[in-house]
Amino acid sequence: MKAIGIIGYHKSGKTTLGLKLCREFSDRGLRVGVIKHVSCELRLADADSSRYRPFASVIGAASPSEAEIIFRAQKSLRDMLLYCTDCDIVLVEGFKKERIFPKIVCLREKEEKEELLDGLELFTASFREGIADYLISGKTHISEMADVALEKAFVIE
Repeated sequence: MKAIGIIGYHKSGKTTLGLKLCREFSDRGLRVGVIKHVSCELRLADADSSRYRPFASVIGAASPSEAEIIFRAQKSLRDMLLYCTDCDIVLVEGFKKERIFPKIVCLREKEEKEELLDGLELFTASFREGIADYLISGKTHISEMADVALEKAFVIE
């Protein structure tokens, strides 16, 4: 499994870029995993399952086509990556301070670059022209970003 990060400040395009890269990799026949850092409470999609939340430390829901597990405890990024071992590539959104994979840095403003670069950056991306290496809204840019990410992503074991 290979992993790359997508980092940046709030509303910098992380999720939009992640979705576009996820689709690009999937269209190439790759199995894609996504781990996203969120700052709010997670919710199960099914209302019945969510009724267990106040009492259970682990909640799982399974259907014939998919399964979901919520742990009511802190898990490290490495712990979560263990669930992605059958993926070809994992996109890790957020986790700015992690240093176990290279990162795509999403910028709102050019000045953010100095604050976010940590030596593991692959390239920068933005919705705005002239402040990053690639445009998040550019179809050919998405393909080029995917090529670079696949080539330079770290293998996580």
